[in-house]
Amino acid sequence: MFSLELRWRILIILSVSAILSFSLWFSANAVIPQLTDYFNLTNSEKSLLSIIVTIGFITGALAYAVLNLPDVFKTNNVFAVSAALGGIISFIIAFFVESFFILLLLRFFTGFFLAGVYPTGMKLASSWFQKKRGFAVGCMGASLALGSGMPYLFNLTGIPEWRILISFSGIASLISAVLVFVFVKEGPYTAGTIKFKLENLRDILKNEELKLVNYGYFGHMWELYAMWAWIPIFLRESYVKSGVNDNSTLFFSFITFLIFLFGALTTLFGGIFADKIGKAQFNITMLSISGICSLLIGFTFGINNTAMIVIALVWGMSAVADSPQYSGMATEVGDKKYMGTAVTIQLAIGFLISIISIKLIPLVVDLVSWRYAFSLLFLGPILGIISLSKFKFLKNNK
Repeated sequence: MFSLELRWRILIILSVSAILSFSLWFSANAVIPQLTDYFNLTNSEKSLLSIIVTIGFITGALAYAVLNLPDVFKTNNVFAVSAALGGIISFIIAFFVESFFILLLLRFFTGFFLAGVYPTGMKLASSWFQKKRGFAVGCMGASLALGSGMPYLFNLTGIPEWRILISFSGIASLISAVLVFVFVKEGPYTAGTIKFKLENLRDILKNEELKLVNYGYFGHMWELYAMWAWIPIFLRESYVKSGVNDNSTLFFSFITFLIFLFGALTTLFGGIFADKIGKAQFNITMLSISGICSLLIGFTFGINNTAMIVIALVWGMSAVADSPQYSGMATEVGDKKYMGTAVTIQLAIGFLISIISIKLIPLVVDLVSWRYAFSLLFLGPILGIISLSKFKFLKNNK
């Protein structure tokens, strides 16, 4: 028998490691004001800072899946090496980059190596739990959310130099690599090899319930990363519009970190409610709340900053809470023989969709202002609610 204490200790170390390594994702976004001054960035170029990491992540996810790296090498080693390489790239950015093009190129590889952290972290967490696997996976989802917000916490040090702040994420990721390499190993409930095979695509497309789960996930992804990428700038611009002189980076970094923190907490404990009311119903509820927030928050822009912050916090809580449940639903309705392919395709298309919404936000801002820009994201929750409602209907009428 495996020690109960051991599995919980490994889950804690793994969760902390995921938080530290995922601080790489938004490390550049958190210092956009400084990067804007340094590289004289346009709004379009600012959006590229998020998009290029996402493209790298998609490329990495496909590469890791096709090469079956977590099956060829020990999963903890894949995590550790990926986190270490991501951290090293962060140091190169911090101390050597003078060109925006080189910055984008290195951010691409940051996303690429993060694809070796999150899926392998999920696999490692699941390998130690059988009955409480949902909670373990929820911990990893919460770690992704909190880790993504860590660069804004680093900003609270008050250090103005963007190179030093980005290096903090590099240090964090290197620490995570050491922790996983030394203290984490695969547990007794490791799933069998689930390979990516493109020939399984036909079977995936025939599974109506799986398609509906995927559509729900795509709606979720249309909203989530665009909100995460642009909400800090939205907050700052609202204060400027309202004539408030407090344009402190520390204040906006604190609020942004709270948005990620609250999202992490609801992701962590959301699984408990999802088990009680059903994953589909839980996700529909979260999509409904986040969709309403995407519509309402624009009407506070430059008018009521207190209401704006409250809505932003609720939005942060609801927009990410449903994230881990989609993979859970997919495994419940999909055939194990093609789940590796199905999950990889779901992930790739979901992040591709997020690229589109991230890119569209500044274009909509230029057309109709920030007041209506986030309304575009409402389309995602609508798609998700319709798809998951149909999913529930099919399941209940089997």
